[in-house]
Amino acid sequence: MKWLLMATSIICGALGQLFMKAGMQSVGELAAFFPALPFGTVSTEQWGGVLWVVAGIVCYGIAMLVWIYVLGHFELSVAYPLLSVGYILVYLGAVLWPQIGESFTLGKTVGIVLIMLGVALVATPTKANNHE
Repeated sequence: MKWLLMATSIICGALGQLFMKAGMQSVGELAAFFPALPFGTVSTEQWGGVLWVVAGIVCYGIAMLVWIYVLGHFELSVAYPLLSVGYILVYLGAVLWPQIGESFTLGKTVGIVLIMLGVALVATPTKANNHE
């Protein structure tokens, strides 16, 4: 169960990033958005973006609440590095989600592979620390 909650925290954090990014791409520059509010000239697309941003904030809130539980059930030296799995999810989501449309490059991919190797090293239990 604790591993499921760890995954929930990581996934919700990644979704929060992706939702906020997609939302802000629809909202546009805040310097133009906020002055438009009193005049009712905010577009439907911008309001849709606001909803994505709110969804991202909700996902972040869930991730934080679950993370508090996770901290009580994992060693910090294991739990914190596992959060970097979120970098992988955000990269893949940003590349695969057409609205965000980030590029897939060799350099970014090598960086993600290095993160995965690091997470594997940290998450592998050792004999001296095998009480998980």
